Amino acid sequence: ADDGVYARLFRAAALQAAMEYAPAIDARAVPGQATGLLRLETTLTDLGAMQAVLRALGLPAGYVSALSREQASQRAGVPLPGPAWFYPGGGWVSPAAWVRHALAKPGIQVILDVAVHGLVRSGQDWCVQGANGQTLARAPIVVLANAAGAAPLLVPLGHDDPWPLQRTRGQVTHGPASRASNLKLPVAGDGYALALGPGEILCGATRQLGDEDTHVREADHRLNLARLQRLTGLALTADSAALQGRTGWRLQADDRLPIAGAMPLACMPEGQRMDQGRLLPREPGLFVLTALGARGLSLAPLLARLVAAQATGTPWPVEQALADAVDPARWRVRAARQQPG
Repeated sequence: ADDGVYARLFRAAALQAAMEYAPAIDARAVPGQATGLLRLETTLTDLGAMQAVLRALGLPAGYVSALSREQASQRAGVPLPGPAWFYPGGGWVSPAAWVRHALAKPGIQVILDVAVHGLVRSGQDWCVQGANGQTLARAPIVVLANAAGAAPLLVPLGHDDPWPLQRTRGQVTHGPASRASNLKLPVAGDGYALALGPGEILCGATRQLGDEDTHVREADHRLNLARLQRLTGLALTADSAALQGRTGWRLQADDRLPIAGAMPLACMPEGQRMDQGRLLPREPGLFVLTALGARGLSLAPLLARLVAAQATGTPWPVEQALADAVDPARWRVRAARQQPG
């Protein structure tokens, strides 16, 4: 309700993501749906209070509107447990299909099945090294967009334990549901549910900190099915053999904001002012994009443009305050501000 950094960042990201994904979905280049999303409201149970928030923030109906339980249920196609926010630009997209679609664009070279073990500076270039120190690629600009693999590559450069990160395991469930075709829009709240097609629904997701089990677990299916029931009243088939799932890991920072931008120097010059991120000198040509948490599909298009703009000296897609909020150097800035005097 205060429209702080989190709200502004995720709103900007959602608007950019809609512009990115909707054309591909509409052209049937990737599976998905771009006709809206409902997010259940659990705190402001009174529709008048929800509308008051919208008036206070000045958010247009083209971005979000408040719906009563009856209105939201009509849009969803199934009875919902309470009022909801309706985002006309929301939807869903198949992550794997989107990646294949994006990588098929001209000018992109993809090298697969190669493990990167090191990153070293050589003249004006960065060299990406393999297990035996061989150079796999070199360029004046490198972006580490490899989730938890970014920090280990930075340690030999002097960036010891650069960020406070944690990994959480998540599992999704999908399978047949007798009324799945009635679910017209994705519904989010305590988890999410969306119809992949007639008679098939996907729901999730679990969250387990420090859990490295790669297997799809029956117990997690039950958690997801209970969440689906609370969200939509829908139930998947009772035959557990018909259920399918997938596990993955979310990487997030302790402040639940992504990490995107130019890496600061590992060793600052003597007397360097540290309380303003924009004043810090940076590693030439070294950028990072990681810790997107559970919002990777929403955040990636906007933050990729921010990193690209910083790398090429073109106008940024966000204001300085939001760039500061996701700056890889923000913990060093906070530490400097906490110093006495």
